[in-house]
Amino acid sequence: MGERTLDAIAGIIFIILILGMEYWGLEIFNSIMPFIWTFAILFHAYVFGKNVFPKRFWLVTVPLGLVLFLAVQSVAQVIWFYMGAPLGSLSDAWSISIAIAASHLSGVTAETILLTSAPSLPKRLDWDRKRIIFAVLLSTAALAAFAFVIVSAVNARTLDAIRTPWPLLDAGVLPAIALLWAGAALSAMTVRSIVFTTLHAMLALGATLSIAPIVYVIGYGFDGFLHIAGEKILMDTGTLDPKPYYYMGQYVLTTWLARLFDLPIALISKWIVPTAATLILPSSIALAYQRFSPDHYSALVLALLPLAMLVAPTPQGLAAVVGLSAVILAIGSVEKHIRITGPIWLGIWSVAIHPLAGIPLLLFAIALMTRRSAAIGAKVFSYILAALCGLAIPAVFFLGSYFIPGMSINWDFSHITEFSNWAGSFTALIPWLGNKYVLWPAFSSLIKVSIPAIGLLLAVSAFFLPLKMKRRSAMFLIGAGSMIFAAGLLEHAGNFSFLIQYERGDYANRLLVLGIMILVIAGIPALSYLLDKVRVSIPIATLITLLFLGAVGAANAHNALPRHDSVEPSRGWSTGRAEIQAVRWIDDEAGGRNYTVLANQAVSAAAVNEFGFKRYTTDNIFFYPIPTGGPLYEIYLKMTYEDPSIETVREASRLGKTNLVYVVVNDYWWEADKLVEQISEIAEEEWNIEDGKIMIYKFDFAK
Repeated sequence: MGERTLDAIAGIIFIILILGMEYWGLEIFNSIMPFIWTFAILFHAYVFGKNVFPKRFWLVTVPLGLVLFLAVQSVAQVIWFYMGAPLGSLSDAWSISIAIAASHLSGVTAETILLTSAPSLPKRLDWDRKRIIFAVLLSTAALAAFAFVIVSAVNARTLDAIRTPWPLLDAGVLPAIALLWAGAALSAMTVRSIVFTTLHAMLALGATLSIAPIVYVIGYGFDGFLHIAGEKILMDTGTLDPKPYYYMGQYVLTTWLARLFDLPIALISKWIVPTAATLILPSSIALAYQRFSPDHYSALVLALLPLAMLVAPTPQGLAAVVGLSAVILAIGSVEKHIRITGPIWLGIWSVAIHPLAGIPLLLFAIALMTRRSAAIGAKVFSYILAALCGLAIPAVFFLGSYFIPGMSINWDFSHITEFSNWAGSFTALIPWLGNKYVLWPAFSSLIKVSIPAIGLLLAVSAFFLPLKMKRRSAMFLIGAGSMIFAAGLLEHAGNFSFLIQYERGDYANRLLVLGIMILVIAGIPALSYLLDKVRVSIPIATLITLLFLGAVGAANAHNALPRHDSVEPSRGWSTGRAEIQAVRWIDDEAGGRNYTVLANQAVSAAAVNEFGFKRYTTDNIFFYPIPTGGPLYEIYLKMTYEDPSIETVREASRLGKTNLVYVVVNDYWWEADKLVEQISEIAEEEWNIEDGKIMIYKFDFAK
């Protein structure tokens, strides 16, 4: 009896046990069910990894096999949700059973012959004493630098509202991150092992992406609070009403992990994107490029990747991680050493998490895999699909503006014919920095604006270097160009009037970042080739390269989190302890009466954190301003910037359908002293939180 048959028999037994325990419902199963589920998941992570990544060491394939298992399980849960059934133990049992079946079916494809004829792995160097010593020393230094960053972040944990975490962290954090990336490059040049380079890249990424979830104790950003509130409702009720058109690919995973491990939703949501990015992206690159020579430099491209999207705990970030992994694994599928089921499942999961990231990345992954066909028609179709992958997003928004209630987008395609609009968009991608005489902040900003040019330069270099990847580089340039062009189309032709004014360019910016990420990934072959040439050049060239790569990695880490310096002053503040106290105090003071609040997004985030989606009016107006759009936030801006009058407060009273209105002003607000003086003259009562950090004003129109 063959190994695949034995695996299939084990899978059938697990499915019978899991579904049987759910339907029989005997109490004796309650204590053993978690152990059976855990063993079933880990075993089929091994099966999934073995089938999608054949002829690889199981320790390498199991982690991505687990990711693929979670992808199938999450997609099954999303389908269950949209079919109208509540999520819970029954959906968990069925989705795990479906994922078990998919793990076995992933090995039964027409690709078997192609995979067995794939190029063999590059010949590895012998592990002599010198390589072992270098590996031990560099790994020890990397672990020490990683530990330093984590300890510094733990010591900087704060409950206060802050603009940026950098002043709270030790001065050595950015040098430590630079050391991690430089050490990864030095490991690639001396140890010359793709496994070690990948592990170094994981440590460097993990150090950067762990800062925000550690330092921001209450939470980072604003959108994360909304997603956590939605996930809590889904956890408690098994459904959401109305059903959202997106996000569910993350929501079902978060709530499932909370049920399985009995962990808080907020903790899982805070860590899910940084953890996924740290583990999935380097692993995908290692498996996709393991048959390319030299392959041990490939993970170093992550030092060039813009990371801000991967710091915020939002579905957009998770969709980007999963979708980029699908694209990267599609490269291995083209080379016929990775089965197409891997990138396909990840691409579908990315769409289920967030279509804005998932649709273009899935289409581009399909375009890459289609090009491996020998048929001329398939090759032509692959280039067409790559050219259309980014344009699918404006098409989706265009259709959504007609068929989705509340998505009011005004389209004016005459603007796309104006050369000045496009000139401004593309000149913004050209590296340029004004006269800022502050070395490190200026360098960090210069690197941020230079990443598109660096990625483009590396991608184009593939046409002039002795590399056998020119057609693939052309595909990447077409796909990235499609996403960047589509971002410009959204920016110039679409007016997202349902969003607040300063957020109407967000969708275009996100698509632009995805295009830049594709450009960076396109540069892997050229980067590997150039670094291998530097390795055998004069020592000073090697040293300069190591220092530059480390500095670029540190600059990207610096740009990933909010900055407040002479080059890039931050205007946003996090939600702190005072904001939490303020919303609790208001709720207590209201004494059970319905009320409306005018406050900034940090205070609104605190309200969502404390009370969830507690109250909406019949017109779907939340009782705190939500800065992703809505008339109540417009009234708040009017109150703070234009007209702090009793009539403006009365507008909020009418909109919120309450007689009781509170106005909240933070001491860091622009011209706060002048504003509180004006509001104090018209308010019925006033209070302060934490010695004036927050002022609260009460207006009771019932009196």
